[in-house]
Amino acid sequence: MLFFISLLMVFVSSYLCASVFCTKDKNHKPCGPSGFLYTLITMFAQVVLTFELLSLFKAINKTGVLVLNIFFLTISICLWLKKGRPVYIPRVKKTFEDIFGALKKDKILMIMAFGFVFYMAAVVILDCIMPVSGGDALTYHLNRASYWLHQGSLNHFVITDDRNLVMPINSEIIYLWNLLFFKNDIGLFFVSFIGYIGAVFSIYNILEYFSFSKRRILWTIFIVSSFASVMAEISSLETDVLLAGLVLSCITLYLYALKEKSVFNIFYAALVYALAMGTKSPAIIAFPGVFLLLAYFSYRTQKKEFYKPLIAFAGFLALNFLVFSSYNYILNFIDYSNPLGSESAKAVHGFRGGIKAFVANYIRYMFMLFDFSGFRYSEYVGEHITNAKLAILAFLHIPQDLGVEMSDYNEINNRFINVKVGAGILGFLVFLPSLVAAVVAGIVKRHNKKLTALCAFAAMFFINVFCLSFSIAYMVFSIRFLTFLIVISSPVIALSYMKKTNILKLLILFYVMSYFLIMSVNLSGRQFGDIAKLLIQSPSFSQAREKIRCALYIGYEGKAAFCYIRDEIRKMPTGSKIALFSTASDKFYILNMLNSHGYKIDTLLPENAPLYDLSGYDYIIVSDKVLISTVLTKTTAQTKTEYQIDKDGNAYFPKYRPFTCVYEKHGRGFYTSEAKNGIIMDSRCFIDIPFFEKRGFVIERAYDFKAETPQASSYITIYKNTRK
Repeated sequence: MLFFISLLMVFVSSYLCASVFCTKDKNHKPCGPSGFLYTLITMFAQVVLTFELLSLFKAINKTGVLVLNIFFLTISICLWLKKGRPVYIPRVKKTFEDIFGALKKDKILMIMAFGFVFYMAAVVILDCIMPVSGGDALTYHLNRASYWLHQGSLNHFVITDDRNLVMPINSEIIYLWNLLFFKNDIGLFFVSFIGYIGAVFSIYNILEYFSFSKRRILWTIFIVSSFASVMAEISSLETDVLLAGLVLSCITLYLYALKEKSVFNIFYAALVYALAMGTKSPAIIAFPGVFLLLAYFSYRTQKKEFYKPLIAFAGFLALNFLVFSSYNYILNFIDYSNPLGSESAKAVHGFRGGIKAFVANYIRYMFMLFDFSGFRYSEYVGEHITNAKLAILAFLHIPQDLGVEMSDYNEINNRFINVKVGAGILGFLVFLPSLVAAVVAGIVKRHNKKLTALCAFAAMFFINVFCLSFSIAYMVFSIRFLTFLIVISSPVIALSYMKKTNILKLLILFYVMSYFLIMSVNLSGRQFGDIAKLLIQSPSFSQAREKIRCALYIGYEGKAAFCYIRDEIRKMPTGSKIALFSTASDKFYILNMLNSHGYKIDTLLPENAPLYDLSGYDYIIVSDKVLISTVLTKTTAQTKTEYQIDKDGNAYFPKYRPFTCVYEKHGRGFYTSEAKNGIIMDSRCFIDIPFFEKRGFVIERAYDFKAETPQASSYITIYKNTRK
């Protein structure tokens, strides 16, 4: 109940601000798309600012949040009263009349609309039912929010996965808001869904701004919505579609600022882009392309004074970034002397390989558009597509793996796995041809403002891929970044609309409806049939959610290792103090939330094990035989090693030690301080039984979890303190 009170106060205060800033006169003349976007952006900014302010005093708690909600609501009410109580009234009726009118003119669009409604219903059901179960979410996205919850601040904490520390934080602050009041993750998928709504709303208004027909607009929205990666992300904690919604909102507001001469639109455009830069790093990578797009439209409308709105935008962006997005960048600078993160994080994710790697990355990203998610066609043509890519690299004398951090092994994707899913068949059937057509049409018909506008969006895509190609190392998971770039350039799809029904239009309809009706209820790990069966069989809704979260196999069978450990901890006396020596891939969230239920669980760095006073702990849990940590206690230059390297490249100590740590360098192999052979990527520590016995602990239980891959296996040991 308290969460909904907080949500209501945030919404009302944001709506009042939107009414004040977007209404044009005392007669409350409608203000276009600004009012809706102002409301969403102000809500996001207010939540971020609330938690940042509380974090400064380590006061993140329910009372603190509600007090600041009341404070911001009071200010907004006073401002609203002072400005004559303006009311923003959205154009809902007129918009739906336009949409229905367009659908009546095109039966293909009408069919797509039915599929779209089914798809939206499926997404809402999934977002209401599904627990957070993704690996990235449980080890990183949601996990960091659980640590902030228990320490009362957004400051860095002890963890073995550095992504929890160095990455931008704004979306996770929204998760924290939910966790604070509910103490669970129910409803969190709606964050991405709302980002999708913002993206669709912005696409609609961008195309309307350039006077495209409603049929072209709906065509574009239906096709974007049926992209496989978009479908997968709006019912997950991945933030690429959310990020696209923020950036498209920025573009929308800037366009209407040029049209309406509105400084508030420029301010909000800068604010939403600043929030995007604090949400995920691709917003920073895409900034040159987006800024050039804004500059182009400024020049087209303002001519010689085109620089004035750009200067205002840049100034507001700098201010808003400092207030709403710089928090974790500042923490990174304090802890690592670099706002972008640690030495090892830069080495792993940073671009390398020179001009050839840049060219190779550009080619790889363009070939990522050839994605067959949900269809098996790649089994027949995938080899030919791969051979074409390899032939181009060979022709340019570029090694296949140059600049690659995580390889896709030259496979063309056809699965619906979240972290690997691409745009699907419509990505290369519709989006790619639309890009090419927009560029050609914009050049050939330079005086057609509609076509040159789409040409600008197409150019932005190619510029953004250019920037991505030299910003980070290539990874198979970079398909998510490409999803972001595709969605923000998706207005070009309007060019592919055909008024008359033909074989190509029917083919596109087939794939759109296939994704809407079939793929939407058969996403990897989220099959509706299995979910319904489990809900019917489970004694309660909460038990069904936990079985889904812990499942290992299709049909939600089996139980993950950390769920076993969580259940073992629940058998311990309430109030037990537990030390956790973990490895970087552990799903920390599952255990860390037990801190909200009477337990005291501290995550400790394996590398610092000899330095801890363990006598105050009742239990110690060691999550594997070898504990990997990407969070390091020293820089590479400060690290001294005592182990030796044999002729096969293996690290060893001449004599047995109950505690040892070795350091893996980037590019694999082990680092030695004598050779100074690279940048340390992670530590790998082994803590043997005698280490704990010396400190009064004995083994109480041990679990050897076997899996098909070594990465999924683990050996978990629970020690009990005999001196307490």
